[in-house]
Amino acid sequence: MTIVTAAAAPATVPSTALPAQWQDWIANNIVQGCIDVDMVRVMVENGFEPVFSAHAISVVRAMTERVRQQVPGMLTDYQADAIRLPSSGRVRAADREVQIGFVLRNPNVALIENLLSDDECAKMIQLSAGKLRRSEVVATEQAGYEVSQVRTSDGTHFQRGENALVTRIEARLAALCGVPIEHGEPLQILHYQPGGRYLPHHDYFESDQIGGQASLQQGGQRIITVVTYLNDVPEGGDTTFPELELAIKPRRGCAVYFEYHNHAGQVDPRCLHAGEPVIRGEKWIATKWIRKHPYHG
Repeated sequence: MTIVTAAAAPATVPSTALPAQWQDWIANNIVQGCIDVDMVRVMVENGFEPVFSAHAISVVRAMTERVRQQVPGMLTDYQADAIRLPSSGRVRAADREVQIGFVLRNPNVALIENLLSDDECAKMIQLSAGKLRRSEVVATEQAGYEVSQVRTSDGTHFQRGENALVTRIEARLAALCGVPIEHGEPLQILHYQPGGRYLPHHDYFESDQIGGQASLQQGGQRIITVVTYLNDVPEGGDTTFPELELAIKPRRGCAVYFEYHNHAGQVDPRCLHAGEPVIRGEKWIATKWIRKHPYHG
């Protein structure tokens, strides 16, 4: 494993303290899989005592492994591009004015309020109710999709431009994020009954899995997810981001928006998210995944 070159290494190094730049250097190398003996060699070459070097690496490794187990998304060199959404305030999205509730940067997560009207939410549920079937997830060992206990919901989808309401929603999202409508996957509708949930997962495709490889051929990597809530959930059903300690309560007409792909082609593991179990009532959502390239599926 190649050692990351330490930038601006000092000519003389105190043996009683480990400068912050060297702490970061060790942690970065550990994340990349470098072995201790190679890191000790580089530190000794830069003026550290061998015993001190080995001890420092041991301490940083222990801390890094604890973070890896508890909040693995923190161990990433992913740098988010500037978020596509406006930072705040009321924004015109094609035919409708929406409100940006909050925006996080790096990772890029936002809340969009008033994306759909109450009537539009009710109409989307009505259009979907008669054609629901058990939801599936992207298969891992083969191309296509499969039923999994990871996701316990029923769902259906609408092709791009399938009806006037879908056309309006797609136009609003394209106006907000500046990505052409043609990059969007079919709008997916999901219905969760009491106890229904979606365990923590990433929306981007894993290139080392057969299912992910096949999905990548249909328009490249997913870059944006927009989850729109079609009803208020009396209890439970939050969208949570475990590594961000963030929870979004379902509110009719609002949407949680997040980006997880940058210009360098990296994906952001910190956008791990889950649909928490519905405790009372039911939960309806409309999910739009947006690809890097025009989608064809």
